[in-house]
Amino acid sequence: MSKLSERKKQISEMNIAEAQKELKEARQKLFNLRLQQQRGEVKNTRVFAQTRKDIARLLHRLSMLEKE
Repeated sequence: MSKLSERKKQISEMNIAEAQKELKEARQKLFNLRLQQQRGEVKNTRVFAQTRKDIARLLHRLSMLEKE
């Protein structure tokens, strides 16, 4: 199983509290990545897209949980 499908499965099994916590951490990670990029410390720029996609997945999961 690839890392992406493992991550998707992990997110789909989260409850509201876990998803909110992960969302907060992902947003903080993206903020820190932007700061590191400005200082020229980021080597792998693919991490930005991966983090943004994780944020989108978490937001989708939260909206699905709120509808239930």
